[in-house]
Amino acid sequence: MLWIGEWDWDDGNLDELARHGLDWFVVLQVAEEHPKFRANRKRRAASHQMIGPDRGGRHWTVCIVRLHGERWRAVTGWSSTAGERAWYEGA
Repeated sequence: MLWIGEWDWDDGNLDELARHGLDWFVVLQVAEEHPKFRANRKRRAASHQMIGPDRGGRHWTVCIVRLHGERWRAVTGWSSTAGERAWYEGA
């Protein structure tokens, strides 16, 4: 299982998240609400997808990359598609 011990934030990625309706607080909520992880598509900036609900029940797909150790960065994200949500519920 993937473990996120710490988050790293930078202005560029926070701006990218904001363009898709997310901020660091939403990412933290998803991380705390029992997300599921899967490998991201090849040749992408992020190695994994974190999929799950925020505290309000809205599902998000957050693309993340390990920087070192247990430190991760959210690269981008979006409101989960029906397919992503079905994967989350069936995984």
